[in-house]
Amino acid sequence: MPIFTLTFCAIIILIYILDNFIVIPKTATVTLKEKLWSGHNKGYINHGLHLSEKKIKKGQVWRLASSSLLHIGTWHIISNITATLIVGYAVESQLGAIKTALCFIGSVLVSGLYMAFVYKLQDGVGASTGIYGLIAVFVMLAVKNGTVMFSGLPVITLIVLAVYTVGGMLVGKATAFEHISGFAGGLLMGFILI
Repeated sequence: MPIFTLTFCAIIILIYILDNFIVIPKTATVTLKEKLWSGHNKGYINHGLHLSEKKIKKGQVWRLASSSLLHIGTWHIISNITATLIVGYAVESQLGAIKTALCFIGSVLVSGLYMAFVYKLQDGVGASTGIYGLIAVFVMLAVKNGTVMFSGLPVITLIVLAVYTVGGMLVGKATAFEHISGFAGGLLMGFILI
């Protein structure tokens, strides 16, 4: 049973619901469309956890990793949960929950450091940096096992993961750099833990 994968998905769903529907400042104007579909970054949780170079330099170092718990919009969280379930299950079936969690967190931290101090990002959110790290580990495990089918996942899930991976590189420049740096973090963690 993929304990890390399921637990992480449950946590980001809970945070998404709280930040988008419940713990929003009364002074914030949030439309029903923003709450249900396009998303917003007006919630208290987002303000306290998003990646911000300026806030990290002021000592709020948790933002290097906590930003991976936040999502803006329904499509953002659905796509990241889907990818997490696919690649998380595959990696966790080989490495176990603890090593999978370490790969995810390590990838998020590598990307967070790069995006904050090289790219100077001020408003980063999303689990995709850790997911791309797990994708790197997945590729390493596929090479080690001699097949991408090592986890027993159906072919359709691997196609969905491939579409997610390629599509995530086409969203925008900052997002592409987040994903590349997360992938690099995954390679680093994979070399250490595999």
